[in-house]
Amino acid sequence: MRYLLAILSCCLMLFANSQKKNNEYILVYDGDWKPCKPDSAEYLAFVQKRNDTAWQWNYYNYRGPALVVETYKDEDATIANGYFGYFNKKGKIDSAGYATNGKRNGKWYFYGDSIRPQLTKEYSMGVLVYEEKPKQPKDQALNPGDKEADFKGGTKAWIKYIERNLEVPDRASNLKAKGTVIISFVVGSDGNLLDPRIIQSVEYSIDREASRLIKESPPWIPAEQEGRKVKAYRLQPITIVTQ
Repeated sequence: MRYLLAILSCCLMLFANSQKKNNEYILVYDGDWKPCKPDSAEYLAFVQKRNDTAWQWNYYNYRGPALVVETYKDEDATIANGYFGYFNKKGKIDSAGYATNGKRNGKWYFYGDSIRPQLTKEYSMGVLVYEEKPKQPKDQALNPGDKEADFKGGTKAWIKYIERNLEVPDRASNLKAKGTVIISFVVGSDGNLLDPRIIQSVEYSIDREASRLIKESPPWIPAEQEGRKVKAYRLQPITIVTQ
């Protein structure tokens, strides 16, 4: 699913009327993916400059969940390079992975109906190397001395952090949008939270607020394995209710 190639020329028309702020801006489209005014919009693209060689295009239903996330080397989106994620009609992640210079590279994950990958494919610059069904995680006791990653103060403190810092976006309130975002992230070996990714999308502003909470979180206590601090992966649901 690539929307950008079909609408790139339209993006350039609307770009002149877009207001950039902090290297990010929003473009809106009607049902035929033609630039339009917000009151007749069916889709939007939230564009972010992540760094000098990474522009991320986040496509959404205007009043609903995400469609696709694409990353390119340049603002004109000519060379795929970075994270790509594709969502089903209900806003749940369907597949995700990385591209390098226009070709799939590294591991791509396919989710099906689950919030955890059901199939993994490994690519080497566009060539499929192998595929496998990953083993499903099972609850098991930690080895002596090993520790899970944890927020300082434990689960209750983490929930308090979310509750105290969660802000209902004005856009979500105006649209009366609500729901539960599921976001994945990595607890780094230094305790910092990395790579927040939407697994279950609700709506553009709600997704952004969930991502903000993860990005602005204080450091965690990192996981330990065999005496070494290691990365840990987490899934976090965040619910926003509007009046």
